[in-house]
Amino acid sequence: MDGKNDGIALGMAKGVAQGRASLVLDMIKDGLEIGTIARMSVEQVNELGRKAVLE
Repeated sequence: MDGKNDGIALGMAKGVAQGRASLVLDMIKDGLEIGTIARMSVEQVNELGRKAVLE
């Protein structure tokens, strides 16, 4: 059972990473400067991600 849970956790972590990468790419496409994106905290990026999912 541990292997299955490990696989699920790994899959979820990869999904989160892909979601964040997609969010950053969208911000770049929308014209947000790289320096601005880099200064954002993890909390700010997560909040933007949550808002994007709700739209």
